[in-house]
Amino acid sequence: MLETIPERSPSPLWDLSEEQRHAFLADIWADSVQCVDNPAQIDKPYWKFIIAHGDLNAWDSRKKLGFPVRSQNNAWVREPVFCFQRFGSTETRLPDGRIVYVAGEHEDGYDPDFYIYNDVVVVHGRGRVAEQADSDADSVYYPDSDMEQDPDYAEHVREMRAYRKREKLQNAASATGASPEDIEIYGYPTDVFPPTDFHTSTYIKDESSGREHIYIIGGLGGGDSPHRTATLTHRLDLQDYSIQRIETSGEAPPVLDSTNERRNAELDGDRIVVVDGADMYTLSLADTRWSRIR
Repeated sequence: MLETIPERSPSPLWDLSEEQRHAFLADIWADSVQCVDNPAQIDKPYWKFIIAHGDLNAWDSRKKLGFPVRSQNNAWVREPVFCFQRFGSTETRLPDGRIVYVAGEHEDGYDPDFYIYNDVVVVHGRGRVAEQADSDADSVYYPDSDMEQDPDYAEHVREMRAYRKREKLQNAASATGASPEDIEIYGYPTDVFPPTDFHTSTYIKDESSGREHIYIIGGLGGGDSPHRTATLTHRLDLQDYSIQRIETSGEAPPVLDSTNERRNAELDGDRIVVVDGADMYTLSLADTRWSRIR
């Protein structure tokens, strides 16, 4: 007996009412916001809808909302529709359950919806997942008498509870499926944070002050981007989501190009280690000085 293959669920865009469709029309364009404030909170229902339905692409939006691709002289006119399907974006999961997405690009230059973003998207709903993770981890039954009598066993229990919490957070859904009220979008002036893709993002917490940041290093950008002339370092403040460009010194990693778009970065004590192919660089958080170590 052959198994029946279920039909693919229709795109949520096809379920929009006429009222929703008209409400979304003013929000559709990716380049419709020119930010002055740092940060500028962007409250566009269509953008949040697209983020919450991460499987939707710009082409589907065009078809449903009635924006066919225009052409001039047999070439597509670039009118990018906002999209959350991106290359070169970063996703950072914070200890409190928030997920922070930084910038990225949609498609390549040949596509009418090509766009390099300079936004930050924060999903807050994971905070509730974090609270549940704490509850689930603590609900694991371990006899208190055993913990009191065996310090090694007590340490094992603490490790198991921490593991259960990490597992719960890692298995939580990403932006896809989040409620619109759990999504915040922030934009920035391009001279503060230029359109950025293929960067790295590293979470840092200052234990003395408790302040949290994400260090955003490098990027590819477009042909006239400042990313093409220097490896820039930006710092995202996770309290108010403002971004500051950090002045650095020393020997930084070389700028990215189209043949070298991938780097890795991770925190190692009081420095960020960046691996660029066979080369390795460190950025000291104390004096923001770069050093090449191999």
